Formats: sequence, C-alpha cells, structure tokens
Amino acid sequence: MDTENQLLDTYRPITEADIVTARNYVRRRESAAHGLSSLIDALLKDAAAEITQICYRHGVDPQRFTLTSEYNGKMFEEVAAVLDRMEDEILDLVLDYSTRCTESKKRRSLLLPWILALGRGNRNLQQTLHARIRMFVGDMEAVIPSMVQAKVPLASAVTKIRSGLHAIYTIPEVRAVFSRSVRMQAQNIRTKGAKKGNVGNSSSEANNIIRFGEITLQMSWMRNQLMNYEERGATGYYVFRGSSYPCALCDSKTGFHPVTDISEVIPAHGHCMCYAVPVFMNNK
Repeated sequence: MDTENQLLDTYRPITEADIVTARNYVRRRESAAHGLSSLIDALLKDAAAEITQICYRHGVDPQRFTLTSEYNGKMFEEVAAVLDRMEDEILDLVLDYSTRCTESKKRRSLLLPWILALGRGNRNLQQTLHARIRMFVGDMEAVIPSMVQAKVPLASAVTKIRSGLHAIYTIPEVRAVFSRSVRMQAQNIRTKGAKKGNVGNSSSEANNIIRFGEITLQMSWMRNQLMNYEERGATGYYVFRGSSYPCALCDSKTGFHPVTDISEVIPAHGHCMCYAVPVFMNNK
C-alpha cells in the first residue's frame, strides 16, 4: 500500500466545517490584533507628545541634547515616569488581548506564564518590551532636537511627531539634520537612524513595539488553539495557506504537522494568515 493510501486509512478526512472553523479563528485573531495595535499606537503617540512637551519646557540645546540624566536630571525623571507608565499600560494591553482567545479562567491561567516567558534571546516578554521602549527613546532623542534646530514651535512639533511617528527618519526636519555638518550628541542622529541588528524590522521603534504586541497575541492565540486540539484528541494538524500573497516561508509551513506547539509553526511571520486544521485518527 502506498503512503497516500496509508494516510487515508490512518487519519479521518478533514471536513469543510473544520476548515471554515480554523479560518474564522485566524480572522478573529487578526481582528483582535488590529484592535490591540490601535491602542498601542495611541499610547505611543500620546507618550511622544508628552515627552516632547517636557523637553521643550526644560529647554533643548540641539547640539548637546540627549535623553539622559547627565544632560538634565529633572527632565530625565519626568520622561522616565512617562515611559514607565506607557510600558505598564502596553504590557497590560498585550496580556489582556493575548488571552481574549478564551473565556476560560483556567485556560487563561495556563496561557499567562507561557506568554510572559516569550521574548527575544534570553529576555522574557517584559524585558523585551523594555528594550524596545529604550530604543523608542532613541527615536525621540533624534526627532526632538531636530525640531528645535529647525525652530519648530511646540504645538507644530507635537503634531509633526505624532503624525510621523511611524517614519521618524523621513520627517523633513530630521532629514535636514542628517545633512548638516554640525555635530549633535543624539546617537540616532550621528548614525542617521541606522540601527544594527534590526534586519526585517522597521527603522521606527513605534512600528516595532506595535508588531511586538501583535506577534505576541498571534502566538498566544495559536497556542490556545493547539491546547483545544489536544483536548479533543487530535493527533496533529494540517496547515493551509490563508492568503494568496506569494510567500516561500508560508509555503514551507503548509502540510501535516504532528502535535507540537502551533506557534512554533505559524504565524510564520508578522502578517501570516495561515491556519491550522485538526487531524484525528480514524478510530477517534
């Protein structure tokens, strides 16, 4: 008997209802991710505006300005308070939306420690977010003195920074500073916004923080789906493409996978819409 017939004899055929249910789950996941990203975006814009107002109030020497205690201790304390509050609010939102995949308090209690352990490298979730926010400070450290150098009034500076937060280094005032010969202290001005080790990421940390929240949510929702499948006795799952957009990485994930952590397979990347359908043995 060939391999295909063996598989047909071993596993129960996938039904159209299974496919529709799995596809709709991913759509619900993405709806939650969009809601989360909008809230994080609003927090980032409000924080950027507040930090700009603090720095303008304390006075900014464009050539010396850095967001450090060495430059201005009182200003640094006020900015740090804004950042600490924003970090707490973003983390709370991420945890809330990442567990909205289930109404079960027991399941949420199982998901939370798993979510909190997520992160980049040796960092957990909170440490990863904290590192992202410290890099967000670098963006503010570049754009604020650029506005002052261009003699942009506070109200206009706040408007420009809020509207350009997703593309800080394309804001005309920042680009103008890059072309000047005058030496300025801000690290991201000296490097013209170039950030090492950010392959595949945006040059704007606001974008990266938003993606951090979205990906955490996506992984948590897929983890929850795997737990549902395991409880139902699934022996594995079959991944289908959820988008016609060309993607070799998504293509590599399609097909049967034994029971394992779905979030290690999909989402394959930040915009992945692939979905997983449970596979059961014929005797189930």
